[in-house]
Amino acid sequence: MQTSTIRKPIILTPGEGNQFSILGGHFTTKATGEDTNGAWTVYEITDTQGNGPPLHTHPWEEAFYILEGEMDIRIGIQTILASAGSFVHIPHNVPHGFNIRSTTAKFLVLVSPKDAKKFYEEMGEVADSPALNMEKVEPVLKKHGLQFLN
Repeated sequence: MQTSTIRKPIILTPGEGNQFSILGGHFTTKATGEDTNGAWTVYEITDTQGNGPPLHTHPWEEAFYILEGEMDIRIGIQTILASAGSFVHIPHNVPHGFNIRSTTAKFLVLVSPKDAKKFYEEMGEVADSPALNMEKVEPVLKKHGLQFLN
């Protein structure tokens, strides 16, 4: 007879959750794969104008839900303006990137499968300031299959 584990609901107030930074973006973990039966991880991110990764690919699904502000999201050759209330899902290995257009922006990022969170956690350890140190970042990119495109 198989037994199942009963998980507890997650209830977080504003500002609660594990917090870290990646290249100037402030991340707050709201739920992880361990919390969601292995399904997904969600981060609340606050970032500032001009920040965002260049065009890249990775082997996990990613979705953005914009809470405040505006950002340009590039998917392949198309760029869309995403503002509060916008939702954008990007399948694995689809080229994409984004740039914060407003002074600040707050958005949710959902990633799946659950192990994708390891990339963000490791990036938070090696890229916790706005200055990019490729010597520290490159091994994390390679380990998790993230590739920057020209």
